[in-house]
Amino acid sequence: MIQYPDDLESKFKFVTLASLRCEQLQKGAKPRLDGKSRKDTVMAQEEVLAGEVRQMTEDEIAEEQSASLAEPSPAEEIAEA
Repeated sequence: MIQYPDDLESKFKFVTLASLRCEQLQKGAKPRLDGKSRKDTVMAQEEVLAGEVRQMTEDEIAEEQSASLAEPSPAEEIAEA
């Protein structure tokens, strides 16, 4: 039986988080673990189980978005020069 991380209350949250991470891996994100598997689905599950991927709260998402909006993009920095 799989031992789920304490911060995930249900199997549904585990599957949801692993599927979102799998999508990132399929789009070219680098793996956070040196897993045994080459399959993105298995790698994503291993990362979630190892605690390398966590669920962000709405407050954390809002903070990250506001911080990225506050920082000028490289294109804006070049335009200002």
